[in-house]
Amino acid sequence: MPDRSSPLQHKMTPVAILSPGYPSIPGGVTDHTARVVRHWEETGHQVSVIGDCNRSPRSVAADLLKAKVRGLLIQYVPFLYGRRGLSRYPQQVAEAARAAGIHVTTFVHETWVPANRLAWLVLSPLQKRQLIRLLAVSDSAVTPVPKWRSMLGDKAQVLYVGCVLAPGPEPGEHGSVFESPAVFSPFAAGLNWEWISAAETALDAGPGLTIVGGTTEQAASHDLVGKYYRPTWNCLGRLPGPEVLASLAGAKLTFAPFIDGATGRRGSIGAPLSVGTTVLSSTGHLFDSAFEGPVEIARSLEEYVERARQLWNEPADESKRAGRLRWFADNLDGEKLDARLLRIVTAGGD
Repeated sequence: MPDRSSPLQHKMTPVAILSPGYPSIPGGVTDHTARVVRHWEETGHQVSVIGDCNRSPRSVAADLLKAKVRGLLIQYVPFLYGRRGLSRYPQQVAEAARAAGIHVTTFVHETWVPANRLAWLVLSPLQKRQLIRLLAVSDSAVTPVPKWRSMLGDKAQVLYVGCVLAPGPEPGEHGSVFESPAVFSPFAAGLNWEWISAAETALDAGPGLTIVGGTTEQAASHDLVGKYYRPTWNCLGRLPGPEVLASLAGAKLTFAPFIDGATGRRGSIGAPLSVGTTVLSSTGHLFDSAFEGPVEIARSLEEYVERARQLWNEPADESKRAGRLRWFADNLDGEKLDARLLRIVTAGGD
C-alpha cells in the first residue's frame, strides 16, 4: 500500500514517458527516467515507458489511450531522436497524444547546438525550429536551466534534475577519504578537462585522480579525456548507484567544472552534493547562481587551480558537509522533484 505521507502521493493515474533507448542505453536521460519511474511507481502509479522510436506515433497514442494514460512526459535531447539531432518524431507523438486528449509535457534537458562550429551553422537553427515546434504542441514544459526559460516561452517552468542515482541505506555515511580528488561521470559533455588537468597537476595528490564512472581503458582511449589521461589514475569503472554514492562520500573533493557553468541538470554535481562532498565547479554562459554557496565556484583557470589547492589543504569540516546536505534536501531531492513533475505531467499544476 502506498505511503500516504510521501510527497509523491497523488490521485493514482496512469502516466507515460517517451524516453528513447530506455532502459538498455545508460546515460543521463535514461538514469533520470529510471528515477522518475521508480518514484512514481512507489506510490502506486502505473507508468508506461516508450523506449522504441520505431513505432508509429498513432499506434503509440492509441495504446496510451487504451491504457487510460492521463499525462505523457517527453524526455527531450535533440540527439536522442536522430543522428544529427533532427527528427519530427517527438512532435508527431505529442500531436497524436494531444489529439487523444492526453496532456503532454516536454522536459528540455538540451535545447539545440550552438552555432560555433562550421557543421553546426546549419544544424543549430534547424534544431531550434524543431524544438519550438515541439513546444508549440506541448501543453507544458520544464527545464533544469533558468537561462533557458525565456528562450522556451511561457509554458516552461524550471525543474532541476538533481541526483539520478538510487542511494544505499545510509547515503551520507562515508569512510576513509580518497588520496586524490574525484571526478564523477568523466565523459559528460561539456566537462572542462583542461581545468581538471591543471588542478590535478597543481595538487600532485596520491594517484592524481579517482575516476568514478569509467575504466582505465575507457579513459585512456576517450577522444577528449585520453589527452589528459595519466596511468596513475584510480579508475573505478561504472558502478551501481549506491556504490557510486558511497565512493563519492569518501572523496574529500570532487572536480566538476563545466564550460557552460554549474546548473541543476548536471548529475556530476548533484551526485556528490547528495552525500555532502565538496564540489568545485565553474561559471559559464548557463551558470545558475543558486549553486554558488553549496558548490565552490571558480571563474577562471587560475582561480580554479588556486581554489583546488585551498580546498584540498583545508581540514575536514563536518558542519559544512551538513550544510551541503541540507541544501541538497531542500533543492535537489529527487523524490520532491519527481513529485512536482508528476503534478505538471498530470495537469495538476505546480
